[in-house]
Amino acid sequence: MNNQSELIKDDIHAYLKAQEEKSMLRFITCGSVDDGKSTLIGRLLWDSKLIFEDQLAALEADSKRVGTQGERIDYALLLDGLQAEREQGITIDVAYRFFSTDKRKFIVADTPGHEQYTRNMVTGAS
Repeated sequence: MNNQSELIKDDIHAYLKAQEEKSMLRFITCGSVDDGKSTLIGRLLWDSKLIFEDQLAALEADSKRVGTQGERIDYALLLDGLQAEREQGITIDVAYRFFSTDKRKFIVADTPGHEQYTRNMVTGAS
């Protein structure tokens, strides 16, 4: 169990106070199709150790079934939730994800890169 989990278990009020005191950073990913926007955010979530065991199991299974990385984990699948996104290998809708570190909270918007979905990218930025 990590330190954050222990703090939640021992003193939920201290945990909530610590969360309130963290600064918030909001950002989006922008770029062309296949620039790695979803993969970057998926990797950030992976590295921050905020993926639950059931999500990891589903990610591993989906990576083998529809992933684009061969035998490796396809981190983009953590964000591309629509069936059409997984089948086409592109982001269509904006996906918002929350994660935090010891010092800061983050909200990231994963936006599509295909010009057909530029309106969705603009919506994600607003």
